[in-house]
Amino acid sequence: MAALVGHGNTASPSSRPSHRWTTLIWALLTLIYQVWGFNLDTTHTLHKLGDRGTFFGFSLALHQQLTPDPQSWILVGAPQAAGQGRLRGSRPGALFRCPITPEEYDCERVDIDGDVKRERESKDNQWLGVTVKSQGIGGKVVTCAHLYELRQRVSKPSETRDPIGRCYVLSEDLTERDDLDGGEWKFCEGRPQGHEQFGFCQQGLSVSFTPDNNFILFGAPGTYNWKGEMRVQLFNQTLLDLGYYDDGPYEVADQKQLNAQLIPVPYHSYLGFSVDSAMGIMSLGELTFVAGAPRANHTGAVLLLKKDNVYRLVPQHIFWGEELASSFGYSVATTDLNRDGWTDLIVGAPNFFDRKAEIGGAVYVYLNPFGHWDDQARPIRLNGTYDSMFGMTVTNIGDLDQDGYGDIAVGAPFDGDGKVFIYRGSDAGIETKPAQVLDGRDFDVRRFGYSISGGLDIDSNHYPDVAVGSLNDSVVLFRSRPVIHVLREMSIDPQNIDLEQNNCQGRDGVCVEVKACFTFTAHPAHYSPHITLVVHFEADTERRKLGLPHRVNFLGRSSLEPEYTQTEEVELHRQLHPVCTTAVFQLHENIRDKLRPISLAITHTIKPQPPRRHSAKKLEKLPPILNVSPSNTLHSEVNFLREGCGDDKICQSNLKLSYQFGTRPLNSDLFTPLPKDEYDVQVFSLSDQRLVVLEITVTNMPSDPLYPEEDGDDAHAAQLLISFPNTLSYAGSRIPPQMRCQANSNGSQVECELGNPVKRDTKLKFSINLSTSNITIETTELTADLLLTTISEQPDLVPVTAFAKVVIELPLSVSGLARPHQLFFSGTVRGESAMTSLEDIGSPVDFEFVVSNPGQALQTFGSAFLNIMWPSELVNEKWLLYPASLKFKGHPDTHCSNTAALNPLKLQSSSPDEHQLANHTVGRTRRSHPEEEGQVMTKGSVGRITPDVAASERRKSLKLDCLLGSARCVLFQCPLHSFSGQAVFKIDARLWNSSFIEEFPTVSALELLVRANITVKSSIKHLVLRDASAQVPVMIYPEPGLADQSWIPWWIILIAILAGILLLTLLVCILWKCGFFRRAQYKDKLPQYHAVKIPREDRPQFQTEKSGGVHKKEWATHWSDGTS
Repeated sequence: MAALVGHGNTASPSSRPSHRWTTLIWALLTLIYQVWGFNLDTTHTLHKLGDRGTFFGFSLALHQQLTPDPQSWILVGAPQAAGQGRLRGSRPGALFRCPITPEEYDCERVDIDGDVKRERESKDNQWLGVTVKSQGIGGKVVTCAHLYELRQRVSKPSETRDPIGRCYVLSEDLTERDDLDGGEWKFCEGRPQGHEQFGFCQQGLSVSFTPDNNFILFGAPGTYNWKGEMRVQLFNQTLLDLGYYDDGPYEVADQKQLNAQLIPVPYHSYLGFSVDSAMGIMSLGELTFVAGAPRANHTGAVLLLKKDNVYRLVPQHIFWGEELASSFGYSVATTDLNRDGWTDLIVGAPNFFDRKAEIGGAVYVYLNPFGHWDDQARPIRLNGTYDSMFGMTVTNIGDLDQDGYGDIAVGAPFDGDGKVFIYRGSDAGIETKPAQVLDGRDFDVRRFGYSISGGLDIDSNHYPDVAVGSLNDSVVLFRSRPVIHVLREMSIDPQNIDLEQNNCQGRDGVCVEVKACFTFTAHPAHYSPHITLVVHFEADTERRKLGLPHRVNFLGRSSLEPEYTQTEEVELHRQLHPVCTTAVFQLHENIRDKLRPISLAITHTIKPQPPRRHSAKKLEKLPPILNVSPSNTLHSEVNFLREGCGDDKICQSNLKLSYQFGTRPLNSDLFTPLPKDEYDVQVFSLSDQRLVVLEITVTNMPSDPLYPEEDGDDAHAAQLLISFPNTLSYAGSRIPPQMRCQANSNGSQVECELGNPVKRDTKLKFSINLSTSNITIETTELTADLLLTTISEQPDLVPVTAFAKVVIELPLSVSGLARPHQLFFSGTVRGESAMTSLEDIGSPVDFEFVVSNPGQALQTFGSAFLNIMWPSELVNEKWLLYPASLKFKGHPDTHCSNTAALNPLKLQSSSPDEHQLANHTVGRTRRSHPEEEGQVMTKGSVGRITPDVAASERRKSLKLDCLLGSARCVLFQCPLHSFSGQAVFKIDARLWNSSFIEEFPTVSALELLVRANITVKSSIKHLVLRDASAQVPVMIYPEPGLADQSWIPWWIILIAILAGILLLTLLVCILWKCGFFRRAQYKDKLPQYHAVKIPREDRPQFQTEKSGGVHKKEWATHWSDGTS
């Protein structure tokens, strides 16, 4: 950037290094001051105090006289001041004039009408000083006593007192010098009295002068039963001297007719409670009068009036309040806020209330729509705090900062100790955020802001000042500081940083020179103070906002300053005279961020002047202040030369990420991905004690190989940020040499630098080792948040969550065996009632189920159960396998369910040694089936049949299984309490011999299945059991010879044969009797043939086939069998 054109000195970067620490402190103080205020000075205020209880400060006005000697005053009303002279002993009120000095008690009482005619008037509690106004420089002053009383028939029972009010006009030196001066401004005197007319007129509650100073305005809110009235009266002595007496006076009810019906507000509206006037409200060049009526229609109203004829003020527009009892119109003011040539209207409503929004008072700003007012006008509403009475006073304070826009002040005397809010005008109309807030607490004043006066330059610095009154008998004068507008420019050399080129003078490294030039303008043009600017250079501001380290070092900084800042001073002696200063910074070596530009911020402030001793009678000259707009900070940046970013020098990377969880045994490089479920989600088993590894692959390749220039550029400062939940933590990594990973103290976050830059067509594969020590049984998933970052342009980088499902696999298993595992049935059929002992049922068999738990106790996960599907009956409800007893080796409190199904017939063994005999029998039968004892039959061994059974192989075999529906089962459910190791369940049973003899006499072999499994009842949803089931087969064969004994006896066969022969004989006899065997009879005659000759004429004709000739039959034949 080019330097500002003009001659100027360049300050040395190292000038006055010993004073830089003081410069830095002053700059900080200046910044703090500018944050909290604008150009009203709050450190050199003037305080004026009055007697306690006099309401000194109830009203005030800034006044400046030119003759006989130039003098500035603060005129202060004290409506409860005690009387003097003949008024001693009463409180008529008073007007005080206070000189512009630092003294607090040097205010003088203005001599106003110290006489009283007690037979016709009363001045006790007349509230003289309730209002005070000044025409401005060299103008007149008016103050009023709105409770001044006219008395009639004094000291008689019929005495009347009428508070009509009166006003006093004084010349610029606060004396009576011409015919306009004096206290005869009481237009309600001599008119009909009583509250319906003018008996409670209360003239002077509000008073004002027109901008051209030709008229004076009086408000009389008690007129016409408190309907109110406003009177406009000619006030130009020159016009009076020229004989212009027909211009007024004007009243809303017509000064001649006194017709209350002409006033467009109802009774008790208090019209005239506030008054003002201005040009350019309804039309340019026309004077418009403004009157507030805060009780009109119970909401309040403001009337715009104009002179209609010689005596009447005619309403042109009425603004109505929006809320009940808001006192809309309590105060009014006019000014041009947006500098469009039209006067805008400001209305106070101090009793506006909104409970939800905590609003206590409001000010309505009506921007002038070029004179076209209508009912749809939407004002800007400024809101006060709860119970603050915000808007009790609104005042046009002139152009405080001389920016061409009018400014206003709003009083809120009940906001804490009282506050005054300064609002600046702007092109938009008004800045709704106050430019400055004056707090009475800072000046030890209560009810601060009850009255405000401004718009007059008291200290002759060409900026208007503001005086603020209170109900605490004190007044504070705030003077405006001159505002300067600083112009600045910045140049940077070089504009682009080449890290390969060392350009620092006298040292190695890369340096950048920043040059800033300053000048200023102010109002007025001849104002040229000596200004010292404190210039603060700051680099890498945006990067440090992100919490990243800076990359530069200013070479000319002081030892008290950080590396990334440097502070200099610039001396400005007059307007539009530029002065420059320079700062040089050097880049750190081996910086990682080579893509993000180095941001620069140059902030300038005015160096505060140290306090000086000053005279007690002379005001100290105020120093200037910087304008709040534009910002006093100038921003710029320095870019790096970018390589690997294509022809457009814009790095558009295309980083992509993929991942997979896996395991790696200790001391091994073998990576095995975790298995996936049916939803293609990886599954991690909690029983797996191997190291969990997160394998990550990062690529930077063009998204479209046909158009590689679109993306895939170098990814500068590429990083991968990994965040783990509480269940996982960083336990190491296996990364390529160019990468570096670093974890925080607890291993919950890992930052991996992928490369600076990650070149085009790069593929990185690395793995992060994860510790699973914090995984609990409540853990349902493994997650890791992965976020790729780069300072290259790639807006589609979003966090990716690596996910794997966690299951808890219980290491429970169940196995079973039957002793013996082959049984035989034989003998005779016996009914259930014939059973007297267990031995009567059939062959004994013992089932043993073993539950193994090599892991931790089961109570950690929930309640586990062993379920045994016991085939007790056939489908036809005949006994199949009779359970005699159940025994458990393990926890003593184990009680299985459905114990009623154990030995339901309550049979006992006939002999204690019977079981041993049974085992001997079993041993005998095993000689035909030479499998080892304890071997569980499997599906493969079922097909091996002994030689004795092989003889019956031609007959069928069956399977008895509850799942197949060939048997009916009883469920035995046994709880598995906390245990580790093994638990053994044993069931003693008997094969029901009679059922097999009856149902399966011809079956060669039967397979009986007893099933068992383990179930877990737990709140842990991801708990799984694998292969926690078993089936125990028992082979059952009929005894050899049982099938032969089942043939039909010979005598049954003989009887069957004889019965068949008898039945055949009987059938033959019946058929014979019915003639079934009788032959059919025919007559012994032969068939006869008769020939009859037919006459020629009766012969039928026929045609032969060959010749086609026609012949006649000569004979007719007829057959007869002799039956007819």
